[in-house]
Amino acid sequence: MMNEVELSVVLPAYEEAESLRQILPALKELVGRLTSRFEVLVVDTREPRDDTPQLCQQLGVTYVPRRGGDLYGDAVRTGLATARGDWIAMMDADGSHNPRALAALWQHRQNYDLVVASRYVHGGQTENPAILIFMSHMVNIVFRLALRLKCYDVSNSFRLYRGADVRALHLECDHFDVVEEILVKLADSRPNFRIKEVPFTFEKR
Repeated sequence: MMNEVELSVVLPAYEEAESLRQILPALKELVGRLTSRFEVLVVDTREPRDDTPQLCQQLGVTYVPRRGGDLYGDAVRTGLATARGDWIAMMDADGSHNPRALAALWQHRQNYDLVVASRYVHGGQTENPAILIFMSHMVNIVFRLALRLKCYDVSNSFRLYRGADVRALHLECDHFDVVEEILVKLADSRPNFRIKEVPFTFEKR
């Protein structure tokens, strides 16, 4: 039987109402062109810190208080556990992940197990200051070599996952290292796990 939801888009949020006010209408319009069977989940803090709940209701997206705590890892675990889609897109709510890039991830879904919006393949870039770009690049090189990952951008959270794969993971990290934890555990989940990196521009927050 066909799953009711083909694509879930999950946005962890922490006092992001102003940014979400700009992102969500464009995101809903774009995702609606990809599939009619979608949901958008905003995973907020356990107790609201701004008007994100009212904004979500106004814009017709699902508001989800995070469970377990207010750390980033709690938001990721809550979002993955709540999302119902065959595919799950995870993206930031602060404006650094342009919703338009989701279309490029979506078109590769049938041939790969994971699609990554990558700053470090040809055509990818970031609008951060040069020192931050250098530091991020070095961190990614170390992670990639140390963990033997076939992925150049291991720390960008803007990704498209197979829902069944990522929901099966037991995630333990509480901070932004949960992004690398997901990648490592997925890559180890079966032989020849297929990762596709799509060029992406990381925009200023």
